[in-house]
Amino acid sequence: MLLRKLYRAESGTVSVYLILIIVPIFLIQAVLIDYARVKAAEREADTAARAAIRSVLSAYDQDLAAYGLFGLTGETNDSSELFRHIFKENLSGASTGAFYKLLDTRPEASGDTIAPLYTLANHTVFEGQVLDTMKYQAPLEFALEIADKIQKPGAAKILANGALYAKEAEKFERLLNKREEAMDKAWQDVEALMKKIRSWYSSYQARITELNRLAELIGLNTAEDVAGRIKTLEVQISSLSASMSDLNRTIAAAAMAGPEAAGAVQGMMENLNSMQMRMNELTTDLSKWKELLENILKYAALIAVIRAEVVIDDELAQKMQKAIQEQLLEAKKANDELNTELKRLSTGQAEELKAFEAFKSIKIISEDEFRLYQTGIGTGAALFSGFRNKIETINVYTNSQADAARTANEAYYTKMEETYQRQQQIEAERSMQSAGIRQEKAKQRGKIQAALDKAKQAMGSCSKDQEEGLMVSPYEKLEKGGSGRLYGKYMSLNEVDPTTGTSSTFTLEGKPDDEIQLSMSLLGKLGQLSEGIRNEVFINEYAVSQFNYRTFGIEKDNGGQLKPIHALSEPAAHKLPQQEVEYLLYGFDSCMKNISAAYGEMFAFRFAVHMVEELMDPKKEMLNVGSPLLVLLAAAAEAGVQALEDMNELTEGKAVPISSKLTSPVVTFTYKDYLRVFLLLHSNDRRLMARMQSLIEINTDKPLDKAVTYVQGTANSSVSLWFLPGLMKLLNGAGVSSCEVADNRCTFRSQTNLAY
Repeated sequence: MLLRKLYRAESGTVSVYLILIIVPIFLIQAVLIDYARVKAAEREADTAARAAIRSVLSAYDQDLAAYGLFGLTGETNDSSELFRHIFKENLSGASTGAFYKLLDTRPEASGDTIAPLYTLANHTVFEGQVLDTMKYQAPLEFALEIADKIQKPGAAKILANGALYAKEAEKFERLLNKREEAMDKAWQDVEALMKKIRSWYSSYQARITELNRLAELIGLNTAEDVAGRIKTLEVQISSLSASMSDLNRTIAAAAMAGPEAAGAVQGMMENLNSMQMRMNELTTDLSKWKELLENILKYAALIAVIRAEVVIDDELAQKMQKAIQEQLLEAKKANDELNTELKRLSTGQAEELKAFEAFKSIKIISEDEFRLYQTGIGTGAALFSGFRNKIETINVYTNSQADAARTANEAYYTKMEETYQRQQQIEAERSMQSAGIRQEKAKQRGKIQAALDKAKQAMGSCSKDQEEGLMVSPYEKLEKGGSGRLYGKYMSLNEVDPTTGTSSTFTLEGKPDDEIQLSMSLLGKLGQLSEGIRNEVFINEYAVSQFNYRTFGIEKDNGGQLKPIHALSEPAAHKLPQQEVEYLLYGFDSCMKNISAAYGEMFAFRFAVHMVEELMDPKKEMLNVGSPLLVLLAAAAEAGVQALEDMNELTEGKAVPISSKLTSPVVTFTYKDYLRVFLLLHSNDRRLMARMQSLIEINTDKPLDKAVTYVQGTANSSVSLWFLPGLMKLLNGAGVSSCEVADNRCTFRSQTNLAY
């Protein structure tokens, strides 16, 4: 009853209502205050973590900084201790004072970590730092030293035309050689066929005459008739001989009878004489008939022989004629290609490079010449087949048939002789011209080879300091030993095959023609240097500014004073003296190989430039020879001598005019400038960066795979809770807050990443 009464009573209702409204508001405010303090503490901790990471990164390696690179190479414990100290000092809990603190954020004893994410061994990171270092210096250097000197005066275009001329000259030379070789082989076969034709003509002419003579002797007689007649005569002679023998015996018997038989003997003797005369007549006739039979057999044998041989000779003639026609078709095909290429070749190029006029003097064999040549040989062979048919159809060589055979024999001989005599004059002129060109080419090649030999001798050698360096050669650490060495290590760390080959080299060991084409190929690449090469320019300029090379320290300015060296990396003190950029370019495992490779390529470049200069104004008599390659060889012979003189200047640290005709004489290149060009021509950032990383480790004794550039810092901190920790724990469980509540403190994790 009392409870029911109290329940129905209305006194104090407002107070209870207010309590029910105000208490939740106070609870919510308390939670929000702690939540706001936690968030403020988290932000404070994040700021402290970033400050700590920045402080850690400020301890970058000074030796690497000299190369424009920034990385941590110290002990991890030292970095962690610095991180913890700076983190702690930047939290509100570290402050000491009597003033009231809204936050009392403090670090927790565990959970602080420093994790390296990337190092300078990573090509992307390494390239990024190099680009940052060189983005102001490289464009200016490259523009002043390379681009302006080549591109603005239009020299690059003319040099590219020179490379084009060399390429076209080689192409036309191949076609000319193909045509001339085919024409030579065809003419050799024609001479062999003509030798056969002359021999056959004489032989068949004599045999036809002999057959005609025998036919006249034989007449209409046949071997069977003659043989029968001979048999009859032999029977008659045999019978008469028997009769004469009997008569001789009778005479002998009568003679023994005495004088009374003398009359009878006389009669028998007269009869015997008559029989002897008859025997003589029969013997004479038999001899004549036997001679006739012998002529008939000889006639038959000669016909068989001439018919058999004419088949063999005709087959040989057709075979030789076919071979000649095939060679002429090859020659015509090459001739047609030459004609097509000449029409394709732009005549406007001669305005910049006069040597292109040499293509106009190339002799194109006309269609009529080929037609006369081919039809002459073909007709001669066909006429010989007609002669064969004539021989095969003649059985009796009467005067008329013999004349017909002689006419057929004369026909093929006359046609072949006519074709031969006409072509012989053409071939003599062609052969004389070809021999003259070959002789002149050999002369020019000899001059070029002499220049190449001198260049090989002048390549120079490495000094004892350059070659040996330390007790253990740096090359043993750089290259030798395969992927286990530094170069292989940095390539493998970036997942690049460390066995990737070196850049193409110019050993000057090839034949003159090959060296000319190889040298000219350098010029053809110059026109491609102006597009998409920003990063390459920066990286290459970094290479020539931070590392030494053959003429490092001996280069002079226009006033004759040694050029100052500004590189903080002190290239003169590096462990590979006067050869580092050459190593970066070619990657060989010795000083001599790298120095020689650079010399060879530089000589090739100067060789090519001087060739272009000579091609701009070649000798007129060379232009009219009909051999563009000879013009190129003559230009190369002069260029080789000039290139040698240039190399003597360049290797002494002097500047050499790029060209006396293409640019102003005051526009010059040094040894260093050519290294810049070659770095671009052989652009391969992966190899180059791996070699630069290897050299930096050699010079600083700092492994770049330990030089950290990107760090992740993690730290735990906490802040006290003023109100209701249990409610904050509930909020944490609901995902509203990420801190962990323990007792009356809220702990949270701060993580930050930072890179140079």
